[in-house]
Amino acid sequence: MTERAIVIDGVGGQGVRVIGNTMATLLGAMGYEVTLLYDYDSSVRGGMSEAFLKYSDQPIANPVVEHADVTLRLADRGPNHLESDYVVCDIGLAKPGERAEEIPFLELGVKHFGRDLFGNMIALGRLLRLANVSFDEAALAAALPAKYRVENIAAVRYGYELTPDQIRQIVPEEAAGRFASRYAEAVLAGTDPNAAIERAGQHAAA
Repeated sequence: MTERAIVIDGVGGQGVRVIGNTMATLLGAMGYEVTLLYDYDSSVRGGMSEAFLKYSDQPIANPVVEHADVTLRLADRGPNHLESDYVVCDIGLAKPGERAEEIPFLELGVKHFGRDLFGNMIALGRLLRLANVSFDEAALAAALPAKYRVENIAAVRYGYELTPDQIRQIVPEEAAGRFASRYAEAVLAGTDPNAAIERAGQHAAA
């Protein structure tokens, strides 16, 4: 297969490293050669957090990602110069001219699985589908920690099986946009990202 590159763009507390590490472990268990690099600012609350992943059935000579096949954007803090063939992102994060789709991952995690943290696994599922990686439940189970393993697998499957029509109909855009806006405002005001997610989700459910 041709070498493929994935970028995960977010801020601290959004699970960028969880998604990146799970995907890398999964791909390794499926027999792929994998490289995974992180770039993050640990000194700033809500600071940039990036994961750069490559995988192939051949040895990877250069782990640096200069052009992504797919970018998962949970926040817009990543390198502006890096181009991507396709972007999947939370509501309001697609940029003009991009081939992109918007999905309210965090809100879906709360709505369908009871907690925002499962939004990360929904995002992982959609990312795997867009990257043309087969859904391998045994390999996925081995890649996930024991805690919430059943729920996490269900959330990944949910994201993996989403169709374009379902994505368009899943949550009214206005409601999802308010959720994303509340989250962004809370983080910029200095709220811990995890607390900001919970707060936005509580308002959405009200």
